[in-house]
Amino acid sequence: MDNFLLYGVPLLIAAASVPFLHRFKRTRGRKLLYHAIYAAVCTVSALFLPSVVQDVIFSRGGVLVVGTMIPVYESIVAVCTLTETDDKAWLMYWVAAGTFSYATEFIDQITEYLPSAGEHWYEFEFFAVLWMLLPFTDGSALLFDLITRPFIAPFARILEKKLEGFGGFILTLVNGSHIYFLWWVFLFMPAEARRFITVAVGTIYPTIASIVALTTTTGKDDVYWLTYWSCYSLLFIAMDCLENYIGVRGFYSLCLCATVYLFLPMFKGAEAVFRNVLVPLSGQYENMLLRDAQIVRQEMERKIPARMRANALSKAASLFATSATSTSKDASASSKVTSEAIPPASDVSPEAVSEASQKRSRLPKLFRKKTE
Repeated sequence: MDNFLLYGVPLLIAAASVPFLHRFKRTRGRKLLYHAIYAAVCTVSALFLPSVVQDVIFSRGGVLVVGTMIPVYESIVAVCTLTETDDKAWLMYWVAAGTFSYATEFIDQITEYLPSAGEHWYEFEFFAVLWMLLPFTDGSALLFDLITRPFIAPFARILEKKLEGFGGFILTLVNGSHIYFLWWVFLFMPAEARRFITVAVGTIYPTIASIVALTTTTGKDDVYWLTYWSCYSLLFIAMDCLENYIGVRGFYSLCLCATVYLFLPMFKGAEAVFRNVLVPLSGQYENMLLRDAQIVRQEMERKIPARMRANALSKAASLFATSATSTSKDASASSKVTSEAIPPASDVSPEAVSEASQKRSRLPKLFRKKTE
């Protein structure tokens, strides 16, 4: 029951708040009035909310759920949409949140010796994470514009070039007989050290690479690392929930292997988990296919010579239009036959049919708009 309150209630709050957040445009943190209002609301909440409510919301579970589940869902939606602006917005959040999470990793150990230092820690962490992700405060974009881009990004580019062979270095370490030696060394480290190494591998290099991706004009790197953070954050929540119940020494080894599988390009683990698990669960599969169609169009524009481009894109648009027309005819014929034998299903609304038709009709437009 305690675990349900710790994680279930914040999860319900996060799910209910997503439609509310979509009503606001992101401000890049430039509206000082919004920050003042947010600070006032936080102060009132911390002072006057009942202690029972505070214990549930301002908790480790509350921070993990609200600071992870909402951004994961929004990141999935961002990757599957046709625009790239939202990709960068949520990648900025993951850079800020990842840095903040790793920098405060030792707070539990500190509070063991100084209980007064952590008396209101979860209130501060909850409000800080919420400040970074809310669209009207947009703290992550503000931190990126004022700190990350001018001061950290130049060093991040240098570090990324030096760490480009990081994947090969890992494979060299785990090659042949070294894998057993390294595994045994890792296995007999203290639990705090194993957790520290696991979190470090999952956050340090991906944060550096994400900062570099945000400073480039291409959106491919943004999608790659946004996909990674969506998967890794859920892995981190699973690790955080299970580490107190699974006492075997191989637990952190398994988490470390899963982390490496997610972010190394040779495995493409994050992409596999994202496409086959997260996208279907979030209901964004059709939007992902539209995004894939747009990527195909961009590849055609890049590879096909200019004199042949218009004709090729016109043929591609005709191909999708023909496919959509034939599918519509088949569906119409099937519907006619079915309606003669079986009464129409009441749970399929005309709005759902119209929405599906609109999504199919968007495919030819992706290719046609460049040829007109």
